[in-house]
Amino acid sequence: MSSSHINALFNPRPPLEYLPPYHTQVGKKRKTGYTGVGQYTSLFESKEEQDANLAAFKPIEQRKERRERIAAERKDQAEAKLEAAAIEWDPSKYTFEADSYKTAFVGRLSFLTDEHKLKREMEQYGPVKSVSLVYDKNTAKPRGYGFVEFEHERDMKTAYKHADGRKIDGRRILVDVERGRTVKGWKPRKIGGGLGSSRKTRPKKTKQEKAEARRAEQIAAAREKAAAAARREPPRDDRGRGGGSSKGGDYRGGDYRADYRDEDRGSSRRG
Repeated sequence: MSSSHINALFNPRPPLEYLPPYHTQVGKKRKTGYTGVGQYTSLFESKEEQDANLAAFKPIEQRKERRERIAAERKDQAEAKLEAAAIEWDPSKYTFEADSYKTAFVGRLSFLTDEHKLKREMEQYGPVKSVSLVYDKNTAKPRGYGFVEFEHERDMKTAYKHADGRKIDGRRILVDVERGRTVKGWKPRKIGGGLGSSRKTRPKKTKQEKAEARRAEQIAAAREKAAAAARREPPRDDRGRGGGSSKGGDYRGGDYRADYRDEDRGSSRRG
């Protein structure tokens, strides 16, 4: 870098350009005056309009409230549907060839159980005349229940007493009499009847409630396990502890290290 360039760094800047002043003086900005709100009182709502607006106001619906509302609406629709189906229910429209007092209802069947397997199991209580399983109309899959007709009424009563709770294909079956034609005023499950109460009395749990229940079970199991371990006495080993040893002068004997490891292992289990 030359000396001229260095001197240029320290040279003063050129003076500012001279501008003549304004001939007219700029006045101050005029400010607007303050006014009251009296002229706007006619636009305010009256007491009657305020009450009407408050009555028509709907607060924002939260997610939990929306779910509860939808669940209540679905429950009301289901109850109305069941009531309509119960009014239209007429068992005289159906014709059956089997004798109702010789027929047993078999429920909770496995989907792998067929007519031949069910007939072979029920023949232990007497000769079976016919077996019919109920299938879904749309998918043609078994519904898990059926009817077994015996040759004699006494055989049906025997199966009713002894076959209930028996395991077939890994599932315990339910055996009952055919109540549809033997009990007056009987209604099937699809229109709100039946003897089952699991769907009516058992409330549905959310995922959070199920997770909390599992966590509580795990904590209770861990506490019970810890209490059982605390009640259990540690293992004792008195080898080499009575007096001296013929192989050494240590009063603990030759199994000192093994005893120490056993005691340490027992303390870790208790903790």
